[in-house]
Amino acid sequence: MPHSAVFWMLMRSARYAILLVLFASFAKQVRAQAGSTIFAQGRTRLSVAAGYGVWNDKDYGIVGVGAGYYLMNGLEAGLDGEAWLGSKPHLYSVSPEVRYTFFDFESYKPYIGGFYKRSLYDTLRPLDSAGGRAGLVMPLGEHAYLSGGIVYEHYFNCNSAAYGTCSQTYPEIGVAFVY
Repeated sequence: MPHSAVFWMLMRSARYAILLVLFASFAKQVRAQAGSTIFAQGRTRLSVAAGYGVWNDKDYGIVGVGAGYYLMNGLEAGLDGEAWLGSKPHLYSVSPEVRYTFFDFESYKPYIGGFYKRSLYDTLRPLDSAGGRAGLVMPLGEHAYLSGGIVYEHYFNCNSAAYGTCSQTYPEIGVAFVY
């Protein structure tokens, strides 16, 4: 191959490399900007969640839906519902929550929150609980984010002989849409 052909091939490769670097930095900037506006005061969250949990030595698949409102930048008040399915008894819950997302971080944004939950069972009396959650959020754009974390929950007035355990820790993962 003549030297001029090699030169032009290297120049073309360099242009593609420069375009790729520019695109990557632009995408990172867009994601960072989306992350700072997605949790802005006045925005509304609609979410779906899925997970896995163990309760009373039984395995459950968890599905959930929720909605929230950002009272101020990063601070959300919400209401979520879950269904724990797969084993018996089935568990259903409704839970008001407060969550703060540290939106100033660049790519992944940590969150922390607390909740109160009312749980209903097929065969047992209802239980109330409270707990906390922490994890990371990754903005997917201006109107969506993916989250994953860990939840600790403690049940009040719980009879461990009937319910097996009065506290639990489980992972959570979800996708939220913000408008």
